[in-house]
Amino acid sequence: MATIAIYGAGQLGTTVAQLLGDVPHHKVLGVFGRNDRERALSSGADLVIIATTTKFKDVAADIELAVSSGSHVLVSSEECAYPWAVDKALADSLDSLAKSKGVSIAGTGVNPGLIFDSLVLTLLGAAPRGCTVAVRRTVNISGFGATVLRRLGMGFTPEVFAERVKREEILGHAGFPQSMTVVADAMGITIDSIDKELLPLITDKEIDLPNRFVIAAGESAGVNQTYTAKVNGKAWFVSHFYGHVDLAGINKSAQDEIELSLDGKVFQTITLKPGINSQIGSKNMVANSIQRILAAPHGWVTVAHMEPAFPEVSR
Repeated sequence: MATIAIYGAGQLGTTVAQLLGDVPHHKVLGVFGRNDRERALSSGADLVIIATTTKFKDVAADIELAVSSGSHVLVSSEECAYPWAVDKALADSLDSLAKSKGVSIAGTGVNPGLIFDSLVLTLLGAAPRGCTVAVRRTVNISGFGATVLRRLGMGFTPEVFAERVKREEILGHAGFPQSMTVVADAMGITIDSIDKELLPLITDKEIDLPNRFVIAAGESAGVNQTYTAKVNGKAWFVSHFYGHVDLAGINKSAQDEIELSLDGKVFQTITLKPGINSQIGSKNMVANSIQRILAAPHGWVTVAHMEPAFPEVSR
């Protein structure tokens, strides 16, 4: 039996707790909100799941406390898929701490965690060497709460959107540099630079998001973002995310697509229709990662170092 403490009482933490509560050989502690931070992180549980926010710097102290208390850590923060891309010194410090405590840390989720990294590496395993990669997601983001939607960039005029992007108050969907670097690091590739573009998708009609807010005509109802990783001056990995709160209203459907090209020609394309739902996919990826983090090498690991996630049957 594994004892699991869940820190983060939002949508993700709550739904993960419900899923794990159906597996009788796990004992779930929580869900703990921010007022119960010490109880959650210092519990000494076999595993602490941290499901709070996006940026590595905002969860680093939480991870340190949980690891210092002897717990493995799974964290949903997108930047934690490969924290060295954000703060190498801090990532190295937590990696060393986890090794000294005999535990493991990993970021997990769908994006990053699956579509832009795990699936890419798996497909590259059956492809010729030298392939370039393009991953494209079209996602219905209407299921997110108000806080996440604002961070994604919903409900702003083009001018305000651009200003908030500059101030890093609008991130769009985070984690693309982390996914790209996970793949590059596993393959022994060095990325020269990563170019990014984050644009608003402006609606021409009012869109009411019940119990959250109303997006007025002329404001952003979606994001169109592209990250391009270059190797030796050429595009090696292109990540594209198109998220909208009303895909049906603009005649688009959710789907995920991975395309591998060789010598400038498409070698292979895999398409998932409909695409993996953000809420369903994320909660299941976290809930289904218990055994693989417990079995992972000690230290901070990426999805390239762990076995695949899969459901545990009730025993």
